[in-house]
Amino acid sequence: MTPAGATACFTFDNMAEASEIGAGTLAGPRAPGTDRALAEGQPRLLDLLDAHGVRATFFPEGWNGEHHPDAVREIVRRGHELGMHGWLHERWSELDPDTERLLADRATTALAGAAGVRPVGFRAPGGARTAATEAILRELGYAFDASLGDGMRAARLPGGLPQVPFVWPGVDGYFFLRDGPVPPAEVGRRWLAALDQAAARGGLFVLVCHAHITGVEPARLAALGSVLARAVADPRVAVRTVGDVAVALP
Repeated sequence: MTPAGATACFTFDNMAEASEIGAGTLAGPRAPGTDRALAEGQPRLLDLLDAHGVRATFFPEGWNGEHHPDAVREIVRRGHELGMHGWLHERWSELDPDTERLLADRATTALAGAAGVRPVGFRAPGGARTAATEAILRELGYAFDASLGDGMRAARLPGGLPQVPFVWPGVDGYFFLRDGPVPPAEVGRRWLAALDQAAARGGLFVLVCHAHITGVEPARLAALGSVLARAVADPRVAVRTVGDVAVALP
């Protein structure tokens, strides 16, 4: 068997209404069962991962720990890795250190209370950290950061915290939220090509998907499913959680 040339990580950001509330476009939680991302998208994503036997990393906002604790708990119950994605999807790179520390601590506490385990990783809403982020994460016991970084090279931040980055073409919204969305089949082909390239050359392949973007659209789910299937079947690819990659860093 050919040794694995690539490590593939499947990750999922956001949950329910949190980002809309944070952006001020929604005043508060929707009536139970009426948020499509939570009621339809999240379960479909979890079922798709189960169908392919893939353990993924989820980054919900901390607000969900208080308002949707069952959904947060279900992530862990289904065997996935729990991360944190801010409190209400704040523009993280614009926060002052005191506010950042307060929100990170609040989000960590809320998610841990809901899930029964502490989140182990962080991805900054919007992708970009501040100068204080690494120190705050280390104080709170986080094992890795999964925000934007130096291309697709897993490395350590200046203070030693492992960082497993993503790139925008690996994000579903990069294709589906633009004017004139790219057809799902074409997105799937591009992701498969990127996976094949990583497998051939050796490297890191990270997808970032969302329940409200991919989870609620069957054609987009199918595109994601095609990538999951290829990653699992390709002997050159090792499918890992972000935390697994972080632990393996020298």
